[in-house]
Amino acid sequence: MKIRHTVVAIGTFAMALFASTGNAKDQQSATSEAVQCGIVSVNKPTPTTKDLYPAKVNTIDDDPVKSNSHTFFLPVGKHKIKVMENIHDDLFTRRRSGMLNYKIIEVDVKANTQYYLAAKFNRKQKTDLKSGGYWEPVVWKTMARECSN
Repeated sequence: MKIRHTVVAIGTFAMALFASTGNAKDQQSATSEAVQCGIVSVNKPTPTTKDLYPAKVNTIDDDPVKSNSHTFFLPVGKHKIKVMENIHDDLFTRRRSGMLNYKIIEVDVKANTQYYLAAKFNRKQKTDLKSGGYWEPVVWKTMARECSN
């Protein structure tokens, strides 16, 4: 059976539409697989006692996102997410000039799973501002959550 598909982007969520000359059961199976998604989020309070601080998503797969967005419904698969750190720590002196405050993290999104992103502060490298060694983006928590956009 041949299945043609077209990917339609809706914000940061993509849905595959299928057309087929096969039977309805095969078409239904292909469609249910195509609309599976997972969730990436930066809106959960992070445990700063574990040096995890809030992060902000700038782009997903090189596509800009709204600056006030905190939750993203993504199709299953690998996604490159540009994350900006928001580290506030009394032992950390922030010098914006030449500071690398964004990095890319790749998340392999599974169906019906929510991923929480954060900025992990590396205290031992707190003076390594230009190369960005003072932090790294991490998935600090995952949980099962049905994906419905």
